[in-house]
Amino acid sequence: MNPTITKGINIAISKLFEKDHHLLSHDLNERTIAHKLAVYLQEEFQEYNVDCEYNRNVDEANKQKRIYVLESECKRLKKDFIKDIVDDDTEYMGLSTFPDIVIHRRGKNTDNYLVIEIKKSTNRLDRRFDFKKLECYTDKERYNNLEYDWGLFIEFETGMEKIKKPELIWFKEGKRIL
Repeated sequence: MNPTITKGINIAISKLFEKDHHLLSHDLNERTIAHKLAVYLQEEFQEYNVDCEYNRNVDEANKQKRIYVLESECKRLKKDFIKDIVDDDTEYMGLSTFPDIVIHRRGKNTDNYLVIEIKKSTNRLDRRFDFKKLECYTDKERYNNLEYDWGLFIEFETGMEKIKKPELIWFKEGKRIL
């Protein structure tokens, strides 16, 4: 694991707990929590841009950020993907996405450093889709050309006065690593 990125993430999460405990203990919207975390991440990763729900891909003709998943996996994830690519009789389904937080340099895909998906403990939606998105964001093979160096899933415990530090689940090169 990269110690620089881990340190920056841990400092930003600590600041969120210290300065914005109210957001977590009162179970506010995930976007609100993501925004405040992004503010603290910007302080730690000043050489990059930190954005919420950034949906542009400069390498796509339509400029949309899309992920591509095998048709068989789409059915398992129960998401409405669109048939997009057929390669050697293998169908890939496409879906426009809006990552919760990205740490990158705007305007190119060569400096996509980290993509983060967050969930609240009170959100009952299946986490498998978030994991699949993070696999696709960090996958540098085939059709997923977003080329993020790292992916991170954070589940924040919410709705309680005493909040525990979240587990961090990391992704690299299209695979879950921790």
